[in-house]
Formats: sequence, C-alpha cells, structure tokens
Amino acid sequence: MFTRGGPIAVTTQPRAKVEAKGSGMTGGAVMARKIPVQRYDFSEEDIELILTQVGSLLRSRSFLSMGAHCAEFEGHFADYLGARYAVAVNSGTGALEIILRSFGLAGADVIVPTNTFAATAFAVLHAGATPIFADCGDDLVVDPADVERRLTPATKAVIVVHIGGLVSPAMYRLQELCRSRGLVLIEDAAHAHGSLLDGRHAGTLGDAAAFSFFSTKVMTTGEGGMIATGNEDVARRARVLRDQAKSDGLNRHDDIGYNWRMTELQAILGLVQLGHLREFIDERRRVARIYDEAFDKAAVGLARLPIPPGSQPNFYKYVVFVERDIREVAEKLFAKRRLKLGGAVYDLPCHLQPAFSRLAGDRLPKAEHLCKHHICPPIYPSLTDDDARYVAQSLIEVVS
Repeated sequence: MFTRGGPIAVTTQPRAKVEAKGSGMTGGAVMARKIPVQRYDFSEEDIELILTQVGSLLRSRSFLSMGAHCAEFEGHFADYLGARYAVAVNSGTGALEIILRSFGLAGADVIVPTNTFAATAFAVLHAGATPIFADCGDDLVVDPADVERRLTPATKAVIVVHIGGLVSPAMYRLQELCRSRGLVLIEDAAHAHGSLLDGRHAGTLGDAAAFSFFSTKVMTTGEGGMIATGNEDVARRARVLRDQAKSDGLNRHDDIGYNWRMTELQAILGLVQLGHLREFIDERRRVARIYDEAFDKAAVGLARLPIPPGSQPNFYKYVVFVERDIREVAEKLFAKRRLKLGGAVYDLPCHLQPAFSRLAGDRLPKAEHLCKHHICPPIYPSLTDDDARYVAQSLIEVVS
C-alpha cells in the first residue's frame, strides 16, 4: 500500500491567449497566462492505486473510519517525522484543539501568534482557554521576546506557527523559555510537512504538534489532520477524545469528546501523498531557486524572505517583501499581466480581526506592517520553470 518514489504529475495549465500588440513583457496588451494560485498533484498511477484501494475497501465492507489504513498512515507518518506517536484526526484545527484539551489547558492563557490563520486561536477558545496574541519577528514567525513580555501567572502554553513552512531558529529560544517557565510548547505545523531545523523535523520540536492535510497543503487528504507527540499520555488521551471520548471504545464517557475521526478514504489518500512528500518538496525547492535567482537581481523595493542557517523549509509558501502595499501590487499585476498571485500568507493579523475584538490588547506593530507588505507567488510541484520565471518577472516589473 505504502509507496515511496515514483512519478509526480507535472502539467502545464492551459493558457488563455489574448490578442495583443507588443511583446509579452513590455508595454501594451500582453499574452495572459492562466497560472493557478495553488494546485495539488496526483499522477495517473496514483489515481489508479487510490481507486483500487478504495474499491477493495468498499468491497470488504470494512469500517470506513479509523481502520487499518488509518493505523498504517499513523505509523508511516510517525516514522517519517521521527516521532514516537502519531494520531490521525479530521483536520488540523481538530488536532490543535485535541492537543490543548489533552494537556488540560481549559481556563489557561495560551500565547498565540497574531500572524496566523484564525483557526489557531479558534482552537484555543474551543478548548476553553484564552488566546493572548503576540507579535512576529522579521521572518513572520512569533517573536520569543514578545512572547516573554506577554506571559502572565495564568499562562500555561505557547503555540508557535511555522509560517509558510519555515521553521525559525527562534524555536530554540521558545524551547528554552517554555522549559524555564514550565510551559507547554505546541507546534502548529499545518504548513510544515517535511520542513527541518538542523536536521530535525517540524512536529518533533515541541511537546506536541498539529498537521493539516487540507487541499492547499504540501500533502493533502482533502480534509484531515495529524497529531505528533513524544508524550504517551497525550497520544492516549488524543485517541480517546477524537472518538467521542469513549472509554475503552465503549459507550461509556468519562470526559467530553467530539467526532474528530479520520476516514479510511482520507488515510488512503494520505499514504499515497506521504510516499511522494520528499519529491513534492524537491519540486517546490526547484521553483524557489528560480524565484531566488530572479528576486536577488531585482531592483530596490522587493526582497525575498531570507532562509536562516539550519532551516530547510518545504516552501509551502514563498514570501517576498515589497515596499508598496500588497493590495496595490496585486491590482497592478492583474491590470498589467492578468495575473493573480496568492496574496499574503495572512494579510490581516488576528488581533485586528473582528472575531477577536474583545481579546485585542495593544498594537502589534511588526505584524501589522509585515502583513501589508509581503506577497506569495505561486509555488507547487507542477508549476513549470517558464511559468515561474513569468511570475517573477511580472512581479518585479510591477513593483519596480
């Protein structure tokens, strides 16, 4: 069932031709290119394998959630990370809430980066805790110094988000801070499948980690998530909570759980995608090298996010900082090139979101500035070299 290696689908999206005067990279109308913001890739061989496995599953009339395929997926995912335990669940958000509940953090303050998707903070709220937002550093990852400033007697945990798949060396300062204060360190690794820091995988650097397999992620099961941890008690409790908190699998409940189960169909997809994860990352790094070369030669007003020593991102996102507001850049890209980029990783930090207005404290200036001044060009395995160069040149032209 579990496959490593093999081809990945590399295709070129059809391009919509526009009648134009002048060349494609100078003034006047241009030849528009239909370049998706993101896409997942399944080769024809993978599709046939998946259909065969799903057919066998349905013909066997086996249970369609948390069966043999889920157990296999958990085992291989743990082996890939070098983690002791992996627990398959229905989503990355579910994985985070289960982790928070497993550590008994209800009623506590939990430090959360303001530069993250709202689901990180939603999970804290749903687990009965209070998110305390902290500012980011120049690499968009939560700033350990700001985390320390926001600690209270009620603080019991810190969540770090590996933004765009970058595992920042700031992780070491967070580890030291959490050890010295007796805090739980949780990794939101939704972006970071296969990312490394000094040879260690994202997901093995804190007390527990949550991964997402949503459709946009480096590897996908459509929906789905995984908890990784070295803590046996957390893994055991997570397995109980994800299945309505059944005690010993029976209809007796000592705690309040929820339906956080992963289906067998998702696990089949996950096993196939995991088998190609290293290739997916290699292809993303290929595109990143093209962007690096282009942006390093660019005019003033544009700079790529530098990758710090020891960090090996999976390039879930490729981040470019621009001096101009990203909304203006995006509008001009569409007007001049009919090109839509993926926008920012997160263009509005959580503390400015209406949903969290009652939790907003003082300003978080670094996140407020950087969220408005970075943009993410498309990056995925089937993006061709030619299309990547077109995207880079278009962005350079508009910014300069």
